[in-house]
Amino acid sequence: MLRLDGITPVMFTPFLEDERIDEASLRRQIDFAIAAGAAAICGPGFGSEFYKMSDEERHRFAEILVNQARKRVPVIVATSSDSTFRTIEFSRFAERISADCVMVTPPRTSKLPTPEIVEFYSRLCNRLTIPVMLQDADFTGAGLPASVFVDLAKKHENFLFTKLEIILPGQKCAEIIERTGGRVQVIYGLGGIAMMDGLFRGASAFMPGAAVLEVYVQTYQLYKAGRKDEAEALFSRLLPYLAFALQHLELAVGMEKRAMARRGIIPHHRMRHPTLSFDPAGEQQIEQLVTQAVNLANECRAPAVVG
Repeated sequence: MLRLDGITPVMFTPFLEDERIDEASLRRQIDFAIAAGAAAICGPGFGSEFYKMSDEERHRFAEILVNQARKRVPVIVATSSDSTFRTIEFSRFAERISADCVMVTPPRTSKLPTPEIVEFYSRLCNRLTIPVMLQDADFTGAGLPASVFVDLAKKHENFLFTKLEIILPGQKCAEIIERTGGRVQVIYGLGGIAMMDGLFRGASAFMPGAAVLEVYVQTYQLYKAGRKDEAEALFSRLLPYLAFALQHLELAVGMEKRAMARRGIIPHHRMRHPTLSFDPAGEQQIEQLVTQAVNLANECRAPAVVG
């Protein structure tokens, strides 16, 4: 079964001036991510602005991911929906087009008790043969109890991953790994801001955006090579950028797009409306932090770290 070890970025959605998806730029972004050291690629997730996309656009995004990856790295398709029926429908589509894994958040519009959440994922796992990742996306809270992941792992061989996007993820990460004997791999999200904690706690992969991917890749390589102080020193240089960006989802996505445009990966940092706007002082702060992050990524464009 699939394993994920390393940096597994979410692909952003480049938009044309009329806000249609810029498919050529999306394909270029995928090639960039793979060349920069991505262990897998993912989309269309929160970082892809999936919440502003039609079902047809999400399906097309998934097709482009699989087609452009060409089996060079695994492809994780985000298939979340508040309906079990619709989640299964999209997930089976992802399986048919040869995606390697699906990533699914719990239903978000109407919060459900824990037994219903377990049933939601059980029905999904029963209808798929490819692995399932539970995206525990509670950006300001503690997320689901660890028992949910343990119960699902016992019931379903294809329940293999959780992506933690919660506050203070370390203890839950360690508990999931311990109680499942390491069978459930833990991925850290939220822009990878808690990457050092995740490495210490046994997380196997990290899911930021792709704009400054080289920084995450080199941090991971340094840590795995036993050069932990160097890894921490490098990653600390990215923290001002991440701390500012993660004040708001639209800000985080927009800053990543600006960095990608600055690097020539996409032609424009256009967001699909509605989105945020900024006063001149805010624009200045954003541009300064983006410049620092891009410069750091360019520094990290070097051969792989060896032990």
